[in-house]
This record gives sequence, structure tokens and C-alpha cells, in this order.
Amino acid sequence: MRSVATALAAMLLGLGSLCADVQAATELYVATSGDDADPGTREKPLATVGRAKQAVRERIAAGLTSDVVVWIGEGTYRLDETLVFGPEDSGTEQFAVAYRACAGAKVTLSGGRPITGWRKSDGEVWSATVPGVTKGWTFRNLFVDGRRAVRARTPNVDAEPNGRQLKAVEMTKDRARFTVTLEPGVLGDWKNPSDVELMIAGNWAINRKRVERIDHVANVATLAPPHQHGPAYIFPSAGRWYHVENARELLDQPGEWYLDRTTGIVSYLPREGEDMTSAEVVAPVLEQLVVVAGTREEPVRNLHFLGIRFEHTDWRLPDEGYMGIQACHYGRHPHRGRRWLHVPAAVCLTDAQGCRVEDGVLARLCGSGVELADRCRDGAIRGNRLFEISANGIMVGGPRDEADVPKANEVSNNHVHGCGLEYYGAIGIWVGFAQGIRVAHNLVHDLPYSGISVGWEWNDRPTACRENLVEANHVYDVMKRLCDGGCIYTLGLQPGTVIRANHLHAVHRSFMAQGAPNNGMFIDQGSKGYLFERNVIYNTADEHVRFNQCQRDWHTWRDNHFGHPDAVKQSGAAIIAQAGLEPAYRERLLGEP
Repeated sequence: MRSVATALAAMLLGLGSLCADVQAATELYVATSGDDADPGTREKPLATVGRAKQAVRERIAAGLTSDVVVWIGEGTYRLDETLVFGPEDSGTEQFAVAYRACAGAKVTLSGGRPITGWRKSDGEVWSATVPGVTKGWTFRNLFVDGRRAVRARTPNVDAEPNGRQLKAVEMTKDRARFTVTLEPGVLGDWKNPSDVELMIAGNWAINRKRVERIDHVANVATLAPPHQHGPAYIFPSAGRWYHVENARELLDQPGEWYLDRTTGIVSYLPREGEDMTSAEVVAPVLEQLVVVAGTREEPVRNLHFLGIRFEHTDWRLPDEGYMGIQACHYGRHPHRGRRWLHVPAAVCLTDAQGCRVEDGVLARLCGSGVELADRCRDGAIRGNRLFEISANGIMVGGPRDEADVPKANEVSNNHVHGCGLEYYGAIGIWVGFAQGIRVAHNLVHDLPYSGISVGWEWNDRPTACRENLVEANHVYDVMKRLCDGGCIYTLGLQPGTVIRANHLHAVHRSFMAQGAPNNGMFIDQGSKGYLFERNVIYNTADEHVRFNQCQRDWHTWRDNHFGHPDAVKQSGAAIIAQAGLEPAYRERLLGEP
């Protein structure tokens, strides 16, 4: 018997590729030229997705007798608030609700606000006054003609190396005072020192802390409280690599920018070819774009987002800063015991069954990309492009208990690259406590840390995490910043988990890496009960496979190909040919971003 997700996929594919082809479904239309006072027909479309959601909710309340498709026309739809979908927005087991881009249309849901009124202010620097900043709105990122700008920093991003090493670190026992000593001359006479932020790299995660005050004589920066301690492998210490960012006086390279929170003036030094009189400049406002939130008793069912671009989110640094733990998780949740907080995703689903995010784009995001969280079942993240993301790309995971883990979800044929731009410990595809998850035929590359991570328990005690499949993925060009990871990373007891037919290579080691090796596969603490079969690994900074607090004979190994590129490319040629995006996805996902 086919799963609900499989049957649903077949049904929606049968709807046809053109708006006019859909006859069986109830249809609503949205267009940038529409009007929310209109009925939402093809001839008189609505103007916003939020109004379409309200109209769909009214149809659901009356009882669905057919599928519902909201067709969204070409253009950018700027959201004033997060689109939240609850049980009242749900499809049923029989009928789907889909928000779908019209055929050939580039449809963008943006959490950003255009910044206009640019003028030349100081040499080659251009400035604009941003309404709302002096009243509390602030942003950590800026996009100019679709490109992420760089917060003014030292060393510059293209310096070799583009970091420096701490001279000393001190935190008082009561955690009331936290100081770092830098090299002479780094700390400048900055007008707004409380805007300044330090990025300090650990082994497999990073720290970001704001500055409170500066002692130029001693070359000491006192960091802004509150403070917390962290694992020695990550916590700032002498010799750790750092950079300083977000001072107006550091604005010295094309592509850099700075926001003065006291005046609301944003300054930018244009790159070659950028015309600030006509450039599209966007600052993110929202933290999340779409949240699907069912309940334990009433999950959201059969709700789909197809062919849509999700762009421009921000994430404010917590008051205590960001003290990373792993995979863009940090600090304890105040109401959830052992659960850590994590950098939120632009699109997040919780208590959702048979729901999909498919054939879309998630890009220019300053948090994470997309997440299937607590109790999501039979869902799919399929055929998407994810790039230019500050934290994790795709996340699947929930609490450790049997009743709460995501189950039977699919992550397939996604092109994930360019994640971890701000939080270097990011993962391309992260699977935590989850059961029966299929991660297959993804193309994952260009990452500061690991490519695919599966498991979330640092011992071999039983949890609900089991029977996961990581198959036929192509992962390369990873570990470009940090250490102690690899193309594939695992944790914990996972009976029935299979890691099969993956093509893994180009594992780097940078100047910033201080600690354990970087590997093709890192089988970490407590990993037990897996089948490793027909994987191909070559060109790694250190061993092809490494074990930590677990053993090779805790697993089953069959027909793997590890070694010199010339040899394994020949012996594993058939595996390599099948790994990564399947043919139906390659042309579309490898085209223009």
C-alpha cells in the first residue's frame, strides 16, 4: 500500500503544469496587480498570500469537497508578518491544499524591506536613512542587487588569513566580567563600540559576542553581559581565531556596510558596477516567513508549498550572544529542559503530516533554511535549491521520545550549498532525533563544517532515533572553516540506519581549524548499529573514516570504496554515476540561482 506522501505526490503531479489545466480543484489566484477586495478569480486575483490564506480557511470551514490550489503569479510579495498555518488551514486525508507558483513564474515571498533614498556621503561611501531603526528595528544583513553585503570588518573578508588570534581571555568566576585581549592596533577609536561584535571560532562551532567597552592602552575588549560558559573545545581561549565586525570606521572595502543604530543611517561602499541610484537594496525584517504549526491532537495535514522562493529573513543575536554548541544549536531552552535552542528556520513545520516544501528556492536567509520539527510525519523537502544561508540548510529533528520524533519524512533531490555564512558550525542537512528519515540524492557542497549529520545523542543508549537512510548523496567541498567533522557525521545508537552509495570527497582543513581531524565520514560518540555499504570516499584532509568513542565492529561494512582517487573512481564508477541529483532534477537545479 502506498504511503500518504507518495499518493499525494502522484495526485498533485496530475493537476497539470498550467493554471488553466486544473479543473478538479477549487482555485484561487494571487497577483501583484490584484486587490484583496476582489474574489480571487483568474480575472480578479487577490493581492496577498495572507488574504488567500483567509479565503482558503473559509472554504475549509465549510467542508472540503475538492483539492484547493492557490495559484501565485509572477513577482515579489513582501510579507509584513510571518504566515502562520494552523489546523484551520489544513487539508484533509482526501483533499490537498497547495500554495503554488504559476507555471514559469518566479514567485518570491520576502521578509525584507527595500532601502531607498541613497546618496553619496563620504568619498565613495553611499548612505541612506532607514525609517524605524531609531525606534528599535535593526538588521544584521543587507542585500544589494541580490548579493549579500559584508558587515564592515577587520581583517577584511579577502585577507590571507582573514582572521587573527586572541592573545588572552578571562572570565570571572561569577561570570560578571568577560574580557579578551587582542593584538595591538586592532581596537580602534570607534564611535559606537557597543555596536561592535567579535566572531571567535571554536573547534566545531563558533561564538559571537558584542563589545561593551574598549581599553585601547591594554588592547582589551570587555564583552557585553550576560555571559555563560561553554565547552572548552568551543569556548574562547588564547590562540583562537577571531575577526571584528560592525564599526563604521572599518568600512574600507567595496561590498562592506554599516548600520548606525543611533541615527538610523546605513552606509555602504559599492562594488564595481553597482549603481546606488538604481540598485535594489533590501534589509530583512522577519525572522521566519512560513510557520506550519499543528497540535498533537490536530496536526496540519496535506498542505503544500510548491515552486515558491523564500528570501530575506534575519535573526537577532541574543542578549548573551551566540555561544555555539553544535549544528547551530546554542544555550538551553528556558522551558524545555535538556533541549537546546537553535537558529530558527525561515520555513518551519511542527505537527504536520503529509506536507511538502517542493521545487522551491530558499536563499538569502540570515537564519536557517527549512525545518521539519516535532511530530512531523510523511512529509517531504524535495527538489529545492538552498544557498546563501547564515546557518543550517535543512533540519529534521524533534525531542528524543518515541511519540515526538519526526517519522517517515523524505529529504531528496535538493541542491544545498553556501550555508553557514555567519555561523560556521552549520550543517547542509541536519537530522537529529528522527525515525525512518530518507536523505537521498541530494547535492551538498561549499560548507564551513559538515555536509550531512545524522543523530543527536552522545552515547549508545536507546532513543527513538533509528532506521534512517542516507543514500546516494554527493557531498564535497566541506570543512572549509572548522574541524572535527566531515562529509557525513553521525552520533548515537541508531538500529537499522543505513548509509549507502554516497559519493564523498574534497574535505578541507583551513587555518582556522584547531583540534581533531577532518574526514570523509566521522563516526562520532555512541554511533552503533549502522550499515555502511557501497560508499565512495577520496581526497580527504585526514583519514577517510574516523571513529570516536565507538568502534568499527559496532557496524556492518559492505563493498565500500575508500582510497586514492584514481583507484576508487574506477572501482566505484557506477556508484558515483548514480549519486547526487537524479536526472529529472539536474537541469533545473543546476541552472541559474
